[in-house]
Amino acid sequence: MDEKPVNFTTIGAFLKLPAQVVYHWYRQYLSGYKEAVEKGEWGQHDLGAAKAEDRVKVPILRPENVGEQMAIDEKTIGDDIYTVMTNRETGKIALLAQTLQKQQPEQLQPSFGNALARIGEVAADLSPLYESFCSQHMPQAVRTADKLHVIQHTTEAVQALRIRFKQQELAKLPKGKKQRATFQAELFSNGETKIELLTRSRYLLFKLPNTWTPSQQKRSQLLFQTYPQLEKAYHLHLYIRQWYKPENVGKSHFFMENKLYEWYERVETENIYEMNNLIKLFVNNEEKILNYFKAGKTNALAEAVNSKIQRFIASNYGIRDHDFFFYRLATYYP
Repeated sequence: MDEKPVNFTTIGAFLKLPAQVVYHWYRQYLSGYKEAVEKGEWGQHDLGAAKAEDRVKVPILRPENVGEQMAIDEKTIGDDIYTVMTNRETGKIALLAQTLQKQQPEQLQPSFGNALARIGEVAADLSPLYESFCSQHMPQAVRTADKLHVIQHTTEAVQALRIRFKQQELAKLPKGKKQRATFQAELFSNGETKIELLTRSRYLLFKLPNTWTPSQQKRSQLLFQTYPQLEKAYHLHLYIRQWYKPENVGKSHFFMENKLYEWYERVETENIYEMNNLIKLFVNNEEKILNYFKAGKTNALAEAVNSKIQRFIASNYGIRDHDFFFYRLATYYP
């Protein structure tokens, strides 16, 4: 159980004991958790207040896991957001901290000693919090905007436009009870109303056209005929996905920059509010976005670690006991 996120229910079924009993025995007597707390060996990196419930939890802080290639990402655990700094070469976690305030990551820096000086490149999303921390404490590192997060921003813009059109259609519905009772919505050839069409198009807008099912192909035709701006926004999103294709890695900075400027021009020509908002984001982070094409590395390994944490949550009999949950997590991720 110390080395794998074994499900307490599974062990209980094997031993013919309730899962709660197995959980209690492991927590109190077998895990070493109580001894670690009593000796002050657990929670020593936490920040802030004297009361345990008011502290900023730092379950994992391991300078030895810092390497040349690092990734910084966010992970929602329970109701809180945690910063995860992962070694992109080994997959080991160097930092897991409940950090939301600007000063909190900086308070952790002394605990790393000189380890942060080893970092040659750090990939992260476009959060100003991470930008500030990286520029101050690892100025030597090349900062790269993670490809997956950049594409996610374009996807979210397309979805925001879809939602705007859906809200407009909802606003057209009759307000009175009698009017709603006799109202007959127009149906498309696939049997869907406009609101149903917009609602059910959510997933197809995440996918590439060649991966659409036959029903999604039909729905996309109706969607784009009815809402041509949505088709334009979707193709602007596809442009960025194509721009990021692996064969462009290693091409000249000048070439990739020109391709990006072509996208800026297309966005400005289409003049779609949700897509226009992206230009400022891209311009403000242009260097970090273009740095991807130097080596073509992503945060895929870091995302895999996040997925493992999620599976650990599912197998840990919940996270109601936060401290013990993180104790197990820190044990599982050396």
